[in-house]
Amino acid sequence: MRIKWHWLYIFLLIGTAAFFFYKRYQQPLSYEFASQFDGNDYTNSYQYFSGILNNYEVAFPFNGRILVPWLAAQINSGDIIADFQWINLAFTLASILVLFLLWRQLGFELKWFIAAFLWLFFHWTGMIRLNAFDPITVDLPLYLFQGLFLLIILKRKFIWLLLLAPLAIVQKESFLAIMILLPIYGFWHNRKTEEGYYPMPLLLAALVLSFATKLLINHYFPPIEEGKGAVITLLYHAKETLLNPFDLVRWIVAMLVAFGPALFLTFKKYGQSYRYDNTRNLLLLFSLTYLAFGILAGGDMTRIIFLGFPFIATWILYELQEIKTKQLLLIGVLSLPLMMLHQAIPDPAFEWELWKSWYPEFGSPKTVLMFGVYGIVVVRVTLFKWNKSDL
Repeated sequence: MRIKWHWLYIFLLIGTAAFFFYKRYQQPLSYEFASQFDGNDYTNSYQYFSGILNNYEVAFPFNGRILVPWLAAQINSGDIIADFQWINLAFTLASILVLFLLWRQLGFELKWFIAAFLWLFFHWTGMIRLNAFDPITVDLPLYLFQGLFLLIILKRKFIWLLLLAPLAIVQKESFLAIMILLPIYGFWHNRKTEEGYYPMPLLLAALVLSFATKLLINHYFPPIEEGKGAVITLLYHAKETLLNPFDLVRWIVAMLVAFGPALFLTFKKYGQSYRYDNTRNLLLLFSLTYLAFGILAGGDMTRIIFLGFPFIATWILYELQEIKTKQLLLIGVLSLPLMMLHQAIPDPAFEWELWKSWYPEFGSPKTVLMFGVYGIVVVRVTLFKWNKSDL
């Protein structure tokens, strides 16, 4: 039985309260003293759309992410952080709505809504806390667009991809990978099942629109430096991983920090109960895509992995939905230390080493191994407490 609609208003209220609490409690990072942060590039984009700058001088890949800076520039209150915060709030509320609809469509029990939304709202690298710390960002619409993407596919309203795909590309180029994978999977699924679930002409049209949008953006808003691109970036990070194998350990630990032991229990559950299921296949495919982005798409692995929340969290809920409430509570209690609820995110402009210690990708090997040992112990304890039939 699907949960009642009044829960939507409760989650919207909690999300709004959390947003304004952390807006007050969490100080934004000092961008002027931390030039390596992406917000400085988005500031240039915002100032161009606000009419402050005459020339569009933004580095790759930030040059193509124009949707959020343009929206923030339409407010143009004179306070760039406030303008981005209002846009962030709008996308936060829209994302809560769409994730609620998605999980309701999939028939999850109330306990899973509560667990997933609390993780999303209060995890330090989640939708609210990280963006209170780093408000000049373009990441928030990802939660909305990924949720809409899954709803469109599950409800078979594929015509809406023609609108969603180019809009998502204007927000962030990583969505192009999703649009490339979808027709590949759709073709394979149609051949395997012979049910014609995926309308290939529509999927290909959406893919063409995605590429066309990307080309137009690059034409009208080119990067300062030529010669860089998404493929080169992916290959660069792949090379760096080969040269620094410990990055693989950092990547695995970043998964733990982003989604806790539930993610690794999900892998185990999937491996124990293989069955062909279109929904399951979709969630696995795009979850693996974002996990791969964590090591191939940039240095900040934890943030990038968490940005796949609509895919990864939904896959976790889908795989583990039959476990008992006391087992879910066990996962939650053991995951609490990863949420860092007891303190605010430190400002890297003044507490660089402390800030790095929060991130497996930047912390010392000792810190990474401590996280890793904790993760191993937590997963082992969880498995010890449960019978094999439970997983």
